[in-house]
Amino acid sequence: MNREQENIDIEKDTIRQIRQSFLREDADVVVKAYDYVVSRLGKQPDEGLRTAQVLLAQQTDHVVVSSALLASLYLHNIPPDSKELQRLFGNTIADLMESLKWTELMRTDTEAHQEEDMKVLLLSLEDDLRSVVVRVGLRLARLEHILKTDCTNSCQIAKETLDVYVPLARRMGMGALREKLEDVSFRLLQPDIYRELAERIEPIRAEDEACLQILVAAVRRLLDRNGFKGTVSGRTKNLYSLYTKMRRLNASLEAIMDKIGIRIITTSVADCYQILGLLHTHYRPIPGTFDDYIGLPKDNGYQSLHTCVYPVRDISDKPVEFQIRTELMHMEAEFGVAAHWRYKDEDDAHVEDERQLQWLRSLRKKRDDITTHRDFVEKLRKEVFDDHLVVFTEKGRQVRLPVGATVRDFLDRINPSHLSEVSLHVNGQVCSMGCHLRDGDTVEIGLNRDSPLGIRLANG
Repeated sequence: MNREQENIDIEKDTIRQIRQSFLREDADVVVKAYDYVVSRLGKQPDEGLRTAQVLLAQQTDHVVVSSALLASLYLHNIPPDSKELQRLFGNTIADLMESLKWTELMRTDTEAHQEEDMKVLLLSLEDDLRSVVVRVGLRLARLEHILKTDCTNSCQIAKETLDVYVPLARRMGMGALREKLEDVSFRLLQPDIYRELAERIEPIRAEDEACLQILVAAVRRLLDRNGFKGTVSGRTKNLYSLYTKMRRLNASLEAIMDKIGIRIITTSVADCYQILGLLHTHYRPIPGTFDDYIGLPKDNGYQSLHTCVYPVRDISDKPVEFQIRTELMHMEAEFGVAAHWRYKDEDDAHVEDERQLQWLRSLRKKRDDITTHRDFVEKLRKEVFDDHLVVFTEKGRQVRLPVGATVRDFLDRINPSHLSEVSLHVNGQVCSMGCHLRDGDTVEIGLNRDSPLGIRLANG
């Protein structure tokens, strides 16, 4: 097949996916955006098509896919006219495109340039979470293209992806996209280690897959016998996650406990807990491996029950991790904010969007307070990936913070524009902004009595 025919097939396949994914009116907007880009470029928008395919797989809405196609014009230095976009596609898409104008790779030559470019990026994300989704999709499409071509900046792009885009995708709950970003970046940055690990894992994966098939069938029978509805599937850890866990624990590939797992998707929260009890009755749980992310969700909205059980006699000699969740929780875990506008109630989506936007705004404030780009990247990584403690507001709202967080970090999280006149109490005791918090602390926020505002700061 020649290149021209391949491009025609990609175009047809993408248009078909668009028509299948959206209602006719919304699909027409996406196709109109595609035709507009072709008319401006005079050719097929390869980057736009790749990004559209990535985002269609994430269950995003038509606004995101249309904007991803239109954003490819910036990559070709053909910026669309904002008034024309408004006339053709309406205010929502036109406004989103304004936030996507800056598509450059961040400069690394000086600290001042790194700081400036990071601020520009963070500022572009603060008003519409769709901007985050489009940027993450553009970055994955770009990385996958680099794998097929020679690119002088491939290592810089991959490193920037792991430093910035992977934490953003993780925080926004886009699990499927995050894993792809990680593995492609890993392959570009450390091709020899990637290849070696892929070769080492291949025979183990073959054994794991055979084991998983037997385990999945056994768990399905167990659920059926006890009257539970739901789907059961096996899962394996992606290569980058395996690599980082081996390094963090200084462990061999064989010693990683959660290489394989089983995911149970059921119909209700009550069933999740009852199925957990059923599993613990039939399989011996491994102490210290149970996590209840339903009762206490992660900051990115992730909810699930996790538990590991000891090897199942006559089936497996490997520890097995179970994840138990509802269908809605599964959508949240796989796609996060990428699909909020399609599967969540409008009010719920708005609340979640505001929570994530508040976090992004606090991130820009943190960048202002940190001296070097490297220190900021490290703080971002720790905030998103490291162990967290749980702190409560006086009204019972739960807030996850990195271990070692202070009261100032708490205030930045719940209200980035907090006032300087606040009075602070932790567990009823007066404290300072620099007071370190512990798991389970309750923080009460008020205004000093001599404050001219004379009111309490709303929180919780």
